[in-house]
Amino acid sequence: MKEIPEILKPFEEYLKSTEKPAVSITFEKGKTLPWESKCGGCPYLESADDYPRDAEGKPMMFLAQINFDDMPHLEGYPESGLLQFFIGDDDYLGLDSDCKVIYIPEYTKDASKLLAENPFEADYLKRAPYKREGRMKFTPNTMPIGTECEAFGDKFFKKVSDEEWDALYDVCYPQGCFVGGYPLFVQNSPEYYDSGEFDVVLLQLDCEDECGIMFGDAGSCVFLISKDDLEKRCFDNVQYEWQCC
Repeated sequence: MKEIPEILKPFEEYLKSTEKPAVSITFEKGKTLPWESKCGGCPYLESADDYPRDAEGKPMMFLAQINFDDMPHLEGYPESGLLQFFIGDDDYLGLDSDCKVIYIPEYTKDASKLLAENPFEADYLKRAPYKREGRMKFTPNTMPIGTECEAFGDKFFKKVSDEEWDALYDVCYPQGCFVGGYPLFVQNSPEYYDSGEFDVVLLQLDCEDECGIMFGDAGSCVFLISKDDLEKRCFDNVQYEWQCC
């Protein structure tokens, strides 16, 4: 969590009580191996026949992959295996269609048994919300209550000075790429998040220069899951949302 400035010291105890563990993500552009944590490029695949397709049979966009063996462990999340994120290949970046999140608990590092190139990326790269392939790097972190949370507004809206409000946004605005923590919604939080049913962040991708990530006009995306489904390692019911300015 960011350092609490002096102006927010009266709220420090509350902010610390709301902290959630998270893992921050940065990227290093370049070619990746099939089993590595990445944005873009080639997902872990033994055959092109296994590549996910939408309801109409069209290949989806491969967005990202997390290798939990490389990521600092977060309670409740897998400790090993791969998690892949696919979205619809359309002008709305899959917002109005299903996403697919695939968990691969066991994998091989024998490159001879895996695809080295994404067989469909050339078909959608010009539409993709990233410009180039890159490797994820992870840093453990904690995050205080996000500005998008209803409780944040209940606690602070019209109850603090303008200067305190600005300082709160500087500390609590959940921008960036990460796993865990609190999500960012550039415009408004969806009902399923407000209800608390889907409140666990599997992955958030925000504007980023190394891989050229951007959703729409300075937007971000988030994949959310329920705590129960995460504990069961059931990724069939994941909510995908992206919003922009």
